[in-house]
Amino acid sequence: MFGHKCFLRIGQLNDASLATLTNDGYELMTCSYSFAQGTDQNGQAQTEVVGGIIDIVYPNIPTKELTEWMKVSGRYLSGAIVICDADGIPIEKVHFEDAACVGMEINFTETGSTYATTSFTLSARKLAIGTADKINRWVNLKN
Repeated sequence: MFGHKCFLRIGQLNDASLATLTNDGYELMTCSYSFAQGTDQNGQAQTEVVGGIIDIVYPNIPTKELTEWMKVSGRYLSGAIVICDADGIPIEKVHFEDAACVGMEINFTETGSTYATTSFTLSARKLAIGTADKINRWVNLKN
């Protein structure tokens, strides 16, 4: 049985304990983030690495905080995605800075343990995973 849990924490991540994440964060159903690099017809890398897109699914209707993030144009929030193992120990932290919620979709279902899911797409100016940082050069935001 897969016992890992994934959480979204908006704001400063001072404590990544399971108790704090459960109380102050959002437990997610799924999370993915991506980076890409353009290649030529031979498969050789040709462009700068781009990335900073985070896709998450929250197993409920969105809270006011999450809805406002989507509705207010130009609202940038920082936070972290924390993945915990079956014992509640954080095994990966993805910190993001200046992320805009650029997509939100609410789905209602009659099956499963929840009646609604909300999918979000976040576009972050900066992603930090371990010691690796990816900073996107945004024209309208100071880098």
